[in-house]
Amino acid sequence: MRFHSAACAAVISAAAVSSASAFGFSPVAVPPRTIAQSSPKPHNHRLHPVAFLSSSSSSSRSFGMTSTTTTAIATSAPSSSSTSLSLAAGGGPEALEEYAASFASISKSSKIQNPKLVKLAGAAALPLSYLAGAAMTPSRRLAARAIGGIVTAVAAGGVGKSAVEEDVRKGCPAAIARRLLELGLEDANVADGVERLREDYGVEEVDFVDMKTEVYGVYLQGMAKNPLLKTSEMKELTNLRNALRLTNQQLGQAHAEAAVKFFRDISRFASKEELADEDHPDRISLDKYLFLSERAFRQGGETEEAFTFEMSRIGKAFDGLTKEQCLERVENTAKPFYERALNSARSKLDSGAVNPEMLSRAKATLGLSDEVAHQMHIEEFAKEVRVQLGMPETDDEDDEEEDEFIEDEEGNLKLVEREVKDTSGIKFQEGAFERLSKLQEVLSLSDIEGDLEISSTVTEFWCNTALAVMNDAIAKTKSPDKAWSIIEKRQKELFLQDSSMKKLLTQITIQSLGTMLEKTRLFADVGNQAATVNGLNDLIEAKNICKEVLTHGGWKEFDDFEATIFDPNDTSSACGFLSPSVRYNMHRLYFYRSISKGDAGKKKVSDETMAKLQEVQKILGVPESEINFEYKQYFGPDLQKALTAATEEVAKGNATSALVDTYKAEIQQMKADYRLDNDMVVFYSAPLYNEALYKIAGKAPGGIPTKDDVNTLKCLQDLLDIDEVNAQRVASEVFADTYKKAIKEALGSTGIIAEEYRKPLDDLKDRLGMSEEECREIYVRAMSEKFKPMVEFISNEMERLVLTQDQLSQKRGIDYGEDYFKSGKSASGKLGLGTEGNIMRDIMNLIDFYTENDLIEKREVGTKKIEKKIPAEEEGGEEQTITEEVPVYENTYPITALSSGAITEQLAELCYRQFLVSSFTEQGPNAARYEASKGTWGGILGLSSAKMEEIGSNIGGMVYDNYITQMMGSKGALDQQDMMFLANVQAKLGITAEEGEDLMLKTQTKVLSEEASVLFGSEKEPSPETIKAFREKCNSLGLDLQNDIGISKARLVDLFQYEIGPGINSGDITNDDGDLIDEIRDSLGLAEEEGEEVIESIISTRSRGLLAEAKSFVLRGMAADAVARLKELVQYAAFVDGDLGLAPEKSDAQKMYFSFAASDFEGLDEETVEKQKVLLKTALGIPDVE
Repeated sequence: MRFHSAACAAVISAAAVSSASAFGFSPVAVPPRTIAQSSPKPHNHRLHPVAFLSSSSSSSRSFGMTSTTTTAIATSAPSSSSTSLSLAAGGGPEALEEYAASFASISKSSKIQNPKLVKLAGAAALPLSYLAGAAMTPSRRLAARAIGGIVTAVAAGGVGKSAVEEDVRKGCPAAIARRLLELGLEDANVADGVERLREDYGVEEVDFVDMKTEVYGVYLQGMAKNPLLKTSEMKELTNLRNALRLTNQQLGQAHAEAAVKFFRDISRFASKEELADEDHPDRISLDKYLFLSERAFRQGGETEEAFTFEMSRIGKAFDGLTKEQCLERVENTAKPFYERALNSARSKLDSGAVNPEMLSRAKATLGLSDEVAHQMHIEEFAKEVRVQLGMPETDDEDDEEEDEFIEDEEGNLKLVEREVKDTSGIKFQEGAFERLSKLQEVLSLSDIEGDLEISSTVTEFWCNTALAVMNDAIAKTKSPDKAWSIIEKRQKELFLQDSSMKKLLTQITIQSLGTMLEKTRLFADVGNQAATVNGLNDLIEAKNICKEVLTHGGWKEFDDFEATIFDPNDTSSACGFLSPSVRYNMHRLYFYRSISKGDAGKKKVSDETMAKLQEVQKILGVPESEINFEYKQYFGPDLQKALTAATEEVAKGNATSALVDTYKAEIQQMKADYRLDNDMVVFYSAPLYNEALYKIAGKAPGGIPTKDDVNTLKCLQDLLDIDEVNAQRVASEVFADTYKKAIKEALGSTGIIAEEYRKPLDDLKDRLGMSEEECREIYVRAMSEKFKPMVEFISNEMERLVLTQDQLSQKRGIDYGEDYFKSGKSASGKLGLGTEGNIMRDIMNLIDFYTENDLIEKREVGTKKIEKKIPAEEEGGEEQTITEEVPVYENTYPITALSSGAITEQLAELCYRQFLVSSFTEQGPNAARYEASKGTWGGILGLSSAKMEEIGSNIGGMVYDNYITQMMGSKGALDQQDMMFLANVQAKLGITAEEGEDLMLKTQTKVLSEEASVLFGSEKEPSPETIKAFREKCNSLGLDLQNDIGISKARLVDLFQYEIGPGINSGDITNDDGDLIDEIRDSLGLAEEEGEEVIESIISTRSRGLLAEAKSFVLRGMAADAVARLKELVQYAAFVDGDLGLAPEKSDAQKMYFSFAASDFEGLDEETVEKQKVLLKTALGIPDVE
């Protein structure tokens, strides 16, 4: 039977469709075009806000989630997109429904309704005639019919396999959306259900991920399109991510791609100005998108770097927002939710159902930082404080009255004082303290923060009361005690802490007293003395009242009241707002007005006036310098006139105590009347005394005052209140040259002041009235003029001694003749320093000049404890020992060669070095004197103790080095006599025991290091005897061959081999000499393993050589020579129990052994012979040979 082709196709197609249910497939609409290809007509509509509210109040969705609390944060709905996604205003589920519906209009035209059939469509590649024939063949297998139906449909409709697969693939995204809608996001099987769609639709993994991210983006955009943010939406996104099994990277990609589309759709219908308006619904939608993205990334556990990258991508899509801008908008989106949570916590506070942990979880869910959340806690606490005071939660700033200004007669603007509101009725309700304490605990606020919020809220109310009460106290309508009781009561009503109230009381007091001072200032500005004085007196009284009110609280902070309230350096104090010139002027007016005249018409300051002046000084913050200026201006002329008259009379000479007492009484009375202190009197009297002293000195013979002059000066000092210090200071200025001249005359030609001149110098010092310190300074200056040339002479001699003619000429720039030098040669001597041309006499003369003129000064640098024995008080008693603390002194040198500039530091060190060398080499009568003067000479030069020790050590090092090198070279070691010589050197050069020991050790080390160099520098190997002697010498001095002498580990191994090798080879060292070997190894500092390696190397090398020789002699028939080598081989075998590691041929080994066994063993017992045979057999590897 033959069929028409069209009829055949129809039959096959009908068979396939009718049998579809047999495979368990359900029809799926597959749109003919992808989303990117579809382009429905755009529509633009705006929803009324009511639409948002009504949609948000809908009941449960197909996702199984109930509607949660929402926050209406928009005033108008955003416009819908003109893309094929056409995001709905209802949220994510609605967006998915619309997304899936966009495929419905084209799904009916799809030729394949079941995606699983695509798996069987592979047969479409077979020849059509074959497939048609197979399909027409009767069969019970529906699969075959299905294949036939597909192929027939393909043939009839002209559709190939690739077109079918593409048709199926396009339907996969819609299938994902429908699967999510059907099962719901919270279904336990939704993730597996979505994943099965990839297999059902035959989609590659990469393509399937792209489809899932696209579906996620559709849901996210739909959710963000509705500006009403719900807390449940964060969980929805998390469930959606889990259902789609998106990784962090895939999630970021979904958010980034959706952000581009979302912003493109929004910006089509919203201008930049609208998007910049925080209240515009489109701007709110964008902020919501940012918030949901931030939460998704954070909850996904992104690293900080990854989070920054993802948020930056979204910010870039949103018109180039920075990460910081994105996070700021996220924070502003989250704040209203957390604020609602705080309001809820406050409303449920009494139920006990809220705690800090609940708020902490809410904060974490919304992603608010600790700082932002804490600030919101403080604001919420402040709201509750106002509520408990019976006030609205917030203070409407728009209701605040603006400051008003009026223009005075001079055209200046002045602030209009507003009437203070009556706030006396505002106070905390009953139970407020307990409620606020509970809220503070829930909000995790510290006591300081809670007190601060209460204080900032109630400060105004408390200040209104306190200011009024303080003004009443100043007006004397309330007693200080009553005023304080009202202030304290108001404090308790408003929960105000003492610390806060102290600051406020200070401010109120400053305000009250500052207002009074401002009014008084107006009188002072116009020169109204009477009104200024009255105003300041009223201010003093008001100040005392305020002080009494404050001291009722028992606060020590107000003990120094004036310093706290009237701080001139603080512009906010009661007087700090006035400039210094204004304050000084007010005090000057008060001062001049307060001075009264006595019965005789003389000026006088009474006790009462003085007390008020001191109070006004504190109130106005006037410094003592200004007070002194006022006193000098007012009383100075009278005081100076009286002092001048008295000074001129006494200076005439022949002054008596009666005359001095008369004038002194007049001056004392003036001081009492004017309330002057000694400093004020001395200000005028000191110049008068100085002038009188200069006049006396000018008339004195030789510049030395006579006895009458000295008496006159004493009387003037008494009259004018000149203390001894100032009198001596002036005398030093006047008579310094006189005293210096006397010192130089006393020096004479010798340069040393003779004993008979010392007392006259002391008498002169007393007559001149100079202090000990000043005289000492003058004395040192005079000696310095003599000292410097002596040092310069020694310096020149030292240069001439150590430098050649050419060197000195080059240094000084002068051509010297040969006769200038004692020798034309350079310096020479035993220690490398010149000793020709001895300058020790000149140095000792300088030392005598310094010491005999008492230039060395002793200075106490500390104390030390010493034991002191006290004899018995009576016969038969016991002697006692007590501990006494005594001062410790050190010598100081007021003038030195270096400080005077007479010598360079290099030459100073050279001079000291020369002195040490001379003192060391001197054997004559001056040796002891030189020895005792070393420290003094170094101090005169200006060298420090450390530098002197360094120079001494350098010289000592040279001496030690030369002597020890010579002795060890001749004797090999130092004996007792050598040690005594070195001890003498140590004492002479001032070298400590530790330094001497160190020098000796360094020298010995150096000598032995040189010997070691000789050992290894020779072409021949050192003998064992030489190595032993060197090793024992080092050991006897306690020197380590490696660390001290510097011999490397490799060379130590060589020394060990050189010393024991010949002994082993000769048989002098055998296996029984283990102690000797260990001793040598230990003394060389080698480890046991290192010694064993050396011995094994020696034995192994020598054994192989002996074996080769023995074998050669056996082959040549020279048995005697072979036996000699084998006997030596046995010696080496004894060290290792025969295990020499040799492997000769068995035949050769047997021949050698038989030769050895047949040899003469005369002198050896049978046991020894047998032992040697066993060792040789073991060494030759033939233990079984007999």
